[in-house]
Amino acid sequence: MKRFPVMKAPVLLLLLLCGVCYCAPGQTPLVLKGGTIIDVTDYGNSKKDITDAVVIIEGNTIKAAGSASSIKVPKEARILDVTGKYIVPGLIDCFGIINNQAYANAYLYLGVTTVVLTEDGRRGPADWSANPSPAKIKLDSFWGARSRRVNVGTAENAGFELLESWSKETINHRIDSLAKNGVKVLLVHYAVAPGQLPTIVEACKRNNIATMGELGLSSYHEAVAAGVQSFIHVSRYSADVLPDSARKAYATSPFGPPGQYYYQYIAGNPNLLSEKKFLELSQLYHDHAVGLIPTAGMLLYPEMDFAVNPWLEPIAAIIDEKDVTFEPLDKATGKPKNPSPNRQRAVPAMVRIDQAFVKNGAHYLTGSGTDAFGTLPGISLHNELSMLSHYGLTNRQVLAAATHNFSLLWNWKSFGKVERGREADILVLDHNPLESIKHLKAIHTLIVDGVVIDRDNLLTKK
Repeated sequence: MKRFPVMKAPVLLLLLLCGVCYCAPGQTPLVLKGGTIIDVTDYGNSKKDITDAVVIIEGNTIKAAGSASSIKVPKEARILDVTGKYIVPGLIDCFGIINNQAYANAYLYLGVTTVVLTEDGRRGPADWSANPSPAKIKLDSFWGARSRRVNVGTAENAGFELLESWSKETINHRIDSLAKNGVKVLLVHYAVAPGQLPTIVEACKRNNIATMGELGLSSYHEAVAAGVQSFIHVSRYSADVLPDSARKAYATSPFGPPGQYYYQYIAGNPNLLSEKKFLELSQLYHDHAVGLIPTAGMLLYPEMDFAVNPWLEPIAAIIDEKDVTFEPLDKATGKPKNPSPNRQRAVPAMVRIDQAFVKNGAHYLTGSGTDAFGTLPGISLHNELSMLSHYGLTNRQVLAAATHNFSLLWNWKSFGKVERGREADILVLDHNPLESIKHLKAIHTLIVDGVVIDRDNLLTKK
C-alpha cells in the first residue's frame, strides 16, 4: 500500500519532470549515490547501463532511479556513497523452499530476495514465519484429475493412474480457490490432459497466477500453444524428443522405467540434436515467449569439472545437514552419494540440449530446486547461474534470467528491475557482474524491502 497522500496528477507530474523525488511526510529517504545500474531488460540484450546513478528509496519502494544529473536528492535523505559499485535487482529463485530461519538467512546472504516455495514430499513444509526473509511466494501443483500413484514394475510409486479427470467447472473452481489461498504460481503437472490446458491457462490469467509446466499427458507443443508460460527441468521439457511410443509410456510413468529410458535414449543418441523432433522443439522455444527452468543445479552441476562443494560455502555454517533429506550430497566431496548410473551417463547430453536451446535463442528463468538432491538455499541458485553461463548465455543474460525475465514471462512487474515504482530489493556489488557472474556473490550492500540488512549477522542466526 502506498504510504503517502494522494497528490493531484498535474502537480505530481511536474515534480517528477523536474527530477524531484516526492516523499511521504515523516519518512527519511535512503539514497544510493554514484554507482552503476546494470540494465537487465530485453532478456539481457539491452546494454543501457546508467553510470553515476542515483536510486532513491522511500519505505519499501524505489521512488527514483536514474542518472544523477536528472534526479534531485532530498536534503533529508540518508545517503550511501556507492561510487565504483554496481547496482542490480535482488535475485529470484522460482523453485525452492524455506524450511526454517537458517534457510531464509542463507538465501538473503547470497542476494536472493524472492523465493517461490515448493512444498512437497522432497522438500517438506515451508516456514512462512521466517523473518527476516526473502519474499515468499506460494506455489501449488495442479494435476487436473483425481489420481493415485502406482508401482511400475519394481519401481514403487513411479507412475500414476487417472481416476477422474476434472471438468472445466471444477478446474475453474479449484484455481479460483487456490488464488484466494494466496497461490501465485501453478505447477501444471503430469495428469493434465491437452484439452484442459486452455481452461487452466485462462483461469490462471484471470487470477494473476504464473504457470509452470512439468508435463506428461500433454506435450510441450500443446502447452505452448495453450499459453503455459514456463517449463521446468531439462529432463522434462525435452521429453518430446522421445519416440512416440516411449513418449506415451513416459506420460504416466516419468519416474519409472520410461523415465530411465529417457536418460538412456539421449545418452545413446549421438544424432539427437539434428533429429527432426529435437529441431522442432528447439524452434518452438525460439518462436514463443516461454521460460525454461533447467534446475541444473540439482543433478548436473555436481558433475561439472568447475563444481564447488556447497558445504564449503559460508552459509553452510548455519545449515543443519539433517534438514537436507532427499538424496543429499556427500558433505565431504559435494558429490552424489548414490547416483543413478543412467542419469549420470546422460548428464553430458542434457548439457548439450540446453546449450542448443540457448544457441537457438530460448529464454530462461532461474530455479534452484532447493533442497532436493543436496541443493542448499542461496548457493545453489548461484550454481544454477553458473550452469546458464556454461550453456552459453552472456553474463547479462544470466542476470536477466534471475531478475527481469520474470517481468517479461510471468508478468511480475513489482520487482526484478531497479526502476521507479518497483519494490526496493537491491544488491550493491563490489565488482562488475558483467565481467564474471561470480561477482554476484560480492555483495557490498543488501537491501530487502527497503531495509539495509546486516549480511554478517545473517550467518550468526539459525
